[in-house]
Amino acid sequence: MTQKSDANRILFLDNLRYLMVLMVVILHSAISYSNIVPWWSVIEPHEDPAFFNILLVLFDVFLMPVLYFIAGYFAISSFQKRGTRLFLKAKFKRLGLPLLIGFPLVGPSFSYMYHYTRNGFSNDIGFGQYWVTYMKSAGDFQIGIIDSIDQINHAHLWFISLLLFFFMLFALFPGKKWPGSSAPLNPQLTTSDKSLLITLTAVGLLSTLSALIAGAIFASPSNPDPWVTIGNILQFQPDKVVSYMLYFGMGIYAFQKGWFIKAKIPGHPAVWTLLCALMSLGLLGLLKSVMANFSIGIFIVYLCVRSFLCVSFLVALTSWAVRYWNRPSQFNALLALNSYYIYITHFLIVILLQLLLTGWSDGSVFIKFGIVSLGSILFSYGISQYAIRPYPRWSVVGIGSVFIMMLLCIHPGGG
Repeated sequence: MTQKSDANRILFLDNLRYLMVLMVVILHSAISYSNIVPWWSVIEPHEDPAFFNILLVLFDVFLMPVLYFIAGYFAISSFQKRGTRLFLKAKFKRLGLPLLIGFPLVGPSFSYMYHYTRNGFSNDIGFGQYWVTYMKSAGDFQIGIIDSIDQINHAHLWFISLLLFFFMLFALFPGKKWPGSSAPLNPQLTTSDKSLLITLTAVGLLSTLSALIAGAIFASPSNPDPWVTIGNILQFQPDKVVSYMLYFGMGIYAFQKGWFIKAKIPGHPAVWTLLCALMSLGLLGLLKSVMANFSIGIFIVYLCVRSFLCVSFLVALTSWAVRYWNRPSQFNALLALNSYYIYITHFLIVILLQLLLTGWSDGSVFIKFGIVSLGSILFSYGISQYAIRPYPRWSVVGIGSVFIMMLLCIHPGGG
């Protein structure tokens, strides 16, 4: 059940994590061909975006919660090997440094491309000039709803900054003394089927309640799904952030109680998968009703179904994976090893491919979607496997050099 290199890593969770990352790439690839994310850089309208809308709605339910759950599951074993200081140092190095390097590159590029695809910058604003204007507010301690594409944003790196914050809370939490580096790595195998189901139910109910409260405070008819910034340090959707924290905490609890080792999730994976399918149909029907004729009662039911659908997806995915995806494989090992940097690097690759394919005016959107998805996965994997991992410092130098050339060369008259 474990990686050869680390007796405390559960192999199927590493595999499940890279699958979630690849699905994030696919989700971002689909946004361009949907009509429910108007702030995306490259939007390519077409007659029937239903497939892409459904894909976005369903993927958005479970991808990030599952990733936070897996991160929480591995937190204690990582902490035990290092202790507080070295644990935080390792997390700042792995998460903080890519965030510091990436956010002044990705955010301005995304926003500049948004303007370019809408109006071509007829007022002759080059990328260098736009970047300087954009970054002037980077040091401002802004708190509140992000209401402009020109406001500082982390793009996809919001996940990294929030995860780093969760790890800090975990390591410094005053009410809990996590086992030190000398503590045994075996979890406490004390969970019963009943308590496991109670935990999942509690997470579903608390997720529903937090989404309802956040929607009442932050959402508006003109901005029903807002993003919030806290000092340009943390950025998140307020109706989902408590859920992410719950899944991260549930991952910690799952490790402590020995989920997947001796405490098994009850029920056959096929039953949970069928439940996911039925609840997905219900969610889509409720969403259609909410959008057509808003009712607070239907909206509460929608939030409840969405929260428990996420729980069901977590159970279904982990149940299948622990049964059938827990064997060593070179293919899985390579993707698991590179999944983090695939996530870090894929975003701008997706957008550039989407932009390039807008010139193929008579091409099928499904073919374009396939090209963007597969191309982004292959390019980001190649960058991780053959550049970032073996040559991290030279990779940073290369990325910085390319970005400087973009600042100097990209302008309305020069491409």
